[in-house]
Amino acid sequence: MLSVEGGVTADYSQVELHVGEGGAVGVEDAVGLVLVLDRQSLGTDVAAYAILTVARQHGDVPVRVEVHDGPPPADPRWDAVTELSVRSGDAVTVTGWAGDGSLTVPVPAGADLRVRYAVVDGQAGSDQFADGRWDEPPAETYVLQLWPAPPAPARLVSASTPWAQYWAFGPDAAAAVQRLADVPDPERLVALVDEALAAHPDTAARVRAGDESYRVGVIRYAQELFRVTHASGVYADLQRDHQALARLIDARAALAA
Repeated sequence: MLSVEGGVTADYSQVELHVGEGGAVGVEDAVGLVLVLDRQSLGTDVAAYAILTVARQHGDVPVRVEVHDGPPPADPRWDAVTELSVRSGDAVTVTGWAGDGSLTVPVPAGADLRVRYAVVDGQAGSDQFADGRWDEPPAETYVLQLWPAPPAPARLVSASTPWAQYWAFGPDAAAAVQRLADVPDPERLVALVDEALAAHPDTAARVRAGDESYRVGVIRYAQELFRVTHASGVYADLQRDHQALARLIDARAALAA
């Protein structure tokens, strides 16, 4: 195994994985904590780089890159894990948002690789940032593991903590809102909350058990509905009344038991 460690500067809860000139990233728009960009600007079915979501809005974050001969075992203690496929170009790097700083990944050009993006202690890092303890060393670490593998669809492997679920559930939330487009508002919100709880039974069980922090994954669904219906104003009051939304989620979770 080859290993490289260093720090990059995150902003807007993002760092970036660049595959270099001649490289390619799988065509999925978003999966898990990864967002693929730049297909349109290239005019092809590949993307130039991928955005990796981090647990804090901004600041320096530690990154460890590991290059393996084959798929390494995953650690069940990781907060979140997403896998995607890339083809390496002339230089694979991990950078901060908008290219701020760089960590070089030691892989040859022209290789088909599987990338596992994992976050260690991400909830602790999210809480640390939210508490304003920005002068402390980051509580979390970001790990990228790469190994030779033929192209395969990207997939979310796990998102076990509230911060990770808020970000990872975004693509599912957008799809669910579209599926429920024929349900009239405001009934659509109840249907959407029920769909979110059914899609993520572990989250629903946490909410029923009284862990308020796990509401955020379901709130992500509601926020997507609020976004697409913003012009109508149908949910304007509920958007401001966070306690009312929390009560709705708790009530629907209890009925889903």
